[in-house]
Order: sequence, then structure tokens, then C-alpha cells
Amino acid sequence: MKKHDLVAACLAAFVLLSSCLVRPEAAQGERQAMLRPLPTYPFIRYEENALQFPGGHQPFDTLYQKLDTLLRTGKGRISIVHIGGSHVQAGYLSHQLRTDFATLGDSVMTERGLLFPFRILRTNAPQNYRITYTGHWEGTRCIKPNGTDTLGLAGAAVSTRDHTASLSLTLNLRDSVPFHFTRLRLLGYATDTTAMPYILYKGKELAARHEQATHSYLIDFPEPCGQADIRFRLPSGGRFTLTGIIPENGCDGITYHATGINGADVPAWLRCVHLPQDLRLVCPDLAIFGIGINDANVPPDRFDPEEFKANYRRLIALFKAANPHCALLFVTNNDCLLNLGKRYGKRTNPNTARVARAMKELAEEYGAAVWDQYAIMGGSRSSALWRGKGLMRPDRIHFTAEGYRLIGDLLYNALITDYLETNGN
Repeated sequence: MKKHDLVAACLAAFVLLSSCLVRPEAAQGERQAMLRPLPTYPFIRYEENALQFPGGHQPFDTLYQKLDTLLRTGKGRISIVHIGGSHVQAGYLSHQLRTDFATLGDSVMTERGLLFPFRILRTNAPQNYRITYTGHWEGTRCIKPNGTDTLGLAGAAVSTRDHTASLSLTLNLRDSVPFHFTRLRLLGYATDTTAMPYILYKGKELAARHEQATHSYLIDFPEPCGQADIRFRLPSGGRFTLTGIIPENGCDGITYHATGINGADVPAWLRCVHLPQDLRLVCPDLAIFGIGINDANVPPDRFDPEEFKANYRRLIALFKAANPHCALLFVTNNDCLLNLGKRYGKRTNPNTARVARAMKELAEEYGAAVWDQYAIMGGSRSSALWRGKGLMRPDRIHFTAEGYRLIGDLLYNALITDYLETNGN
């Protein structure tokens, strides 16, 4: 070998060796950049912040392949449905997860996901969007045993006969992740084929077209928007029932649908007659099940884990019918208080650990994941410690906004860590 060839070969070997030596540090830096920084509290068991897979990982392998393609090429769509009770209706937890996913890339979070005009029901609404209304409306929720024949993915419905009724949507409030839409999908029903919603846009009317298969009305916009003025054309005696609003733009990326109703347990969601068709519409790739704290809000002798699991199996069947490859993630109940009445007062809820066991048994049965929120936050009586740091409300059931955001960051880190480890990053 000639001298200059030997020198070139040695130089190439040195470059290759150098790249191998720095790659682990670079990879570790990239990995940390994908995770969210967390505050330090002595009572949180950070070492347990991981997804558990009692019965296999295959559905998440499929999900992670889609996520990997999206992050590498910008191509593909991932639909997430997070379903629960008041923890989800509040909007802090789910929107923190949206915000966290958005840090993966400028175009990762593209569509906002399901919206609902909760103020018509005189209940709390997420603070990251606003829907105001005029006119007379009536409403119902899935926590009531009657009037659920129109309910679907939102778990609630509002209806009007008032021709002056309107809705005004503002999508982005106090938001670091700006969302836009080029089409609004209004889920709902009309008693008359001539009853139709429309949009008043810059002094012009944008007509809706009815999509019978999905029980929805589609309204296209001439440009990307973040606001909409929704009106209704109602014949005499006609009624329009709205069961949800989905802003769409047709872009690739992640769509995070959060649907929660205060007080909802698993049977409440099973009352939603049109949930199956709405799930087919959004076709979830990942279902995050945060239902259980209301099922467990009963005296210990009235909580039946087998009945709890049987109800969940019916709900899981609906998600799997919409997408057989849907990955399932169970979020266990947080440590909380149980009100046992005047005689016994409020005690730490013993059903919380029983729900966690039931969810792990379901996860083993379905090849699902479990995020053990109960253990991670510190186990039994840890809610008092969270309350002491301003992370939980005085009822020691619900979190403060700061507490929900911390829970969101913890869950996101657990999910992304598992993704990175699965893909060898």
C-alpha cells in the first residue's frame, strides 16, 4: 500500500471511530430533548414512571412504526382518543399532552380534535378554546340514564328549536400551539331535511352538506381559520341536535381527541348509542382509557372488579371494531378520598388499588399498556402530599391546573420513553 493510501485509510478509520465514540452522547442528548423536564418532588416515584405491558407489546409496535414514519418523513396520520370523566373534561391534562406532542416537530400536531359547547350545559369547559352561544338550548349528558339515544363521542348533546340560536367558536386561547381548520365537521341530527347549519363568514354564508353515513355536516372554508360563526336554518317546529364539533384541515400529523364528562363511569359511555359510528369516523390508533375513578366512588362492598372489567370489555370492543390495530393504554385512578357519609367521613379510597389490579388484568388479556398513576404519584395517601404542594384541590380527588400539567408531562415521558426504547434510540 502506498504511503498516501495508508494515511487516507488511517484518517477514514479515525473519523469512523470518532463518530462511534460521540454517537451515544449525541443519541442521549436527542433522547432527552424529546422528553419534558419535570420538577422534583420527594413523594413522586419517578423510577416507576413507565408503561407496563403485562400481556405483550405488539399493538404498540404498530403505533410506534406509524409515529416513527411521521417523525422521519412528515407523512401519515395518527388519531388518539382520550376518554374519561372530570379529569378529561377539564382539558388541562389532555391539552398538556397535545402541547408535549407538538414539541416533537413543527408539523406534528395538526388538527385540534373534538370540541363541545359545555357552557350550554352550565358546566366547566376547557380553557384552551371557547364556544359562546345565543338563543335557547337544551342539553343532556351520558351520566343521565335517559335521553342518550343521540349521544356519541362527546358523551353529551345540545339541541335547539330557536332560529336565532348561534355558536361562536374561537379555537386558540392562551395557546402556544396554534391550530387551524379548513373545514368544520358538525356531528349531529336534524328533525327535518331542511334544517341545516351554516357559517357566516366575512358577510357571506358558507353552506353545509350532510354526510348521512357519519351523521355529520361539513362546511368548507376558503382559507385556514381559527374562528367560526355557526348559525342554523330551522323550519317551523324543526330541531337541530349537536353532538360535537371536529375542526379538520386534512394535514398529516397527530390528532388528539379528548372526551370527558364529569361523573362518567364506564356504563355511562356505553349508553352513548352513536359512539360506535363516531369511533369509526375518527379511527383511533391509540385509546387512552382514563375511566375508573367514578366507578370506584362507592363503598368497598359495592365495587365489583369483575363487573368493572366486563363493562370495560364492552367498551374495548367498540374501539377494536373501529380499528382492530388500536393500541390500548389504561391510566389507573389517582389516590383520592372516598366520602363514606356522616358516620365514617372521608377516607382514602381502598377501591383505587383494586381498579389498578383490574386494569392490569385487562391489559394482560388484550395486550394493552398500563400507566400506574396511583403508584407513580406515591400510592396510598399520597394525595395529601400533592395537596400540600398545591397540585391537588381540597377534595383530594381532582388536581389543580399545575397538577394536571405535571400528570400530562409524566404520562407523555412514559409513552415517549417506551417509543424510544422500542425503536432502539
